[in-house]
Amino acid sequence: MSAHVSVRPRGSRLDEESALLSVLSYNLLAPAFVRPIDKRTGGVQPFAAFEWAEPAAEVLDWDVRRPRLLAQLSSCGADILCLQEVQFECSSAGAFHLPSWLQGIDGYAWRLPGQNSLQQMAERNERVLGNRVAIGCAVLYRRDRLREVDEGDSSGARGSGDPNTLVGAFLEGQPGSLLSLLGQICVFSVHLDAQSEEKRVEQLRRCLALARRLGTREVLIAGDLNTECLAGSCVGAFVADARQPEAAEMARECASALRLGSGEEGDGDEEVPAASSPTTQEPTGVQLEAWSELWRRAASAAEEQRIRLSHVPTGPTRAAYDHGKSEGPCASWRLDHILYAARTLKLSSCWSTLEADPDSAASGLPNQCCPSDHLPVAAVFEVSPTPCLGDAERVQLMAKVAELEKRHASDCSSLDEELAKLEPPAAVAAEEATASPAPDAKAKNKKKGERPSPEVIAFIQEKRRRLRDLKAIQASDREALVASLGELERDALDLSLCTDTWLESGSRQ
Repeated sequence: MSAHVSVRPRGSRLDEESALLSVLSYNLLAPAFVRPIDKRTGGVQPFAAFEWAEPAAEVLDWDVRRPRLLAQLSSCGADILCLQEVQFECSSAGAFHLPSWLQGIDGYAWRLPGQNSLQQMAERNERVLGNRVAIGCAVLYRRDRLREVDEGDSSGARGSGDPNTLVGAFLEGQPGSLLSLLGQICVFSVHLDAQSEEKRVEQLRRCLALARRLGTREVLIAGDLNTECLAGSCVGAFVADARQPEAAEMARECASALRLGSGEEGDGDEEVPAASSPTTQEPTGVQLEAWSELWRRAASAAEEQRIRLSHVPTGPTRAAYDHGKSEGPCASWRLDHILYAARTLKLSSCWSTLEADPDSAASGLPNQCCPSDHLPVAAVFEVSPTPCLGDAERVQLMAKVAELEKRHASDCSSLDEELAKLEPPAAVAAEEATASPAPDAKAKNKKKGERPSPEVIAFIQEKRRRLRDLKAIQASDREALVASLGELERDALDLSLCTDTWLESGSRQ
């Protein structure tokens, strides 16, 4: 850990310095996930049994856990609360909303999953657990220090709403507050898939892509990632400057994620993280190649989206009986993480985790000190304004773009004029005949029998080749221009036009 980053005791207030941005992430352990009867097996799944959590009336009962959770969330003073396993309440009209006990935390606004996703989750829980409840993520933020950014024309990027396992809030500092320097930032509360590394990678890629569609490269992702983000893991590849893992590390993480030799097949609904699965079987060459390709796909996301993520160095956050064991001491895993773009956020401090609580690490979570099966993680950041290109530099940049577009338009006109002079008289009719189908079968058969002359065919082929070559040259010119730009110039270009579309076709929209 950097010498400039201090570790605070878990539970200490996060708002001692008002000019800093503070974030807490917490998997609350939804009450519906505590010792439910799984209709598929007729019993309680091992991962939901919490056999060490006794007496249950003092450790597991929701009426006992809820006040403890509320006290922790209310007293931390965080600017942003990224919550997972929130059990939503349902109105008389059938719509799900933030539970009243969380609404009681004073001063916060919130973002929730879309109703479609919550309805689907409720149906799944009714089918599997016999309990029609919606459970998912939420982002709460202090209204006096932060505000939501109007997404404008980009609002359609969310489709019918965020999924229950990935909720984003597009925020900025509240004008006049001590966080007014904070520019636009996408904050995500995530609960990544417990079974599939590929799904975890796609969920994080979705976060980065959504941030870019909303016009920012400032991102903060916090939540239960269901992986320890060790070297060799594909999720770990999202972190900027992540070193190339050694072959043994790749094999270890591949085997762990695939649960090789663990005897578990799973159906995608279990909540046991792959990180908790010991392995006794080596992955095959095919499995390792697929894993390496997924690692490269994750690592390339930062370059594609121009978002460099840093990792808050939190410790282990979950303690339970080790895999296949029915007694303690418990094992610990680092499953809860905070990732952030360090361009405008500088990590100042973070909370301690299970490394500072050996009793909980040995006895397991939840317990009488911690009301969830995960510890919360928290971090505090110094904030700086989002860097941007000056007005004069922006004018120069767009003049450079306009000059290239003007030259390309002139080249297209020159080629059109040259081709028009070379065009045989029958070439236009012949090209139209080959480019579009006839309106009826009789006309089609007639045209089919009218083969163009060799001269016309040669001209059409040459014309198409030259147009294709010019298009490729101009696309290469645009790529070269963009490649020559600095980060701030790229930002300015992205704000002025759709860069990907412009690169491909030359169109600004």
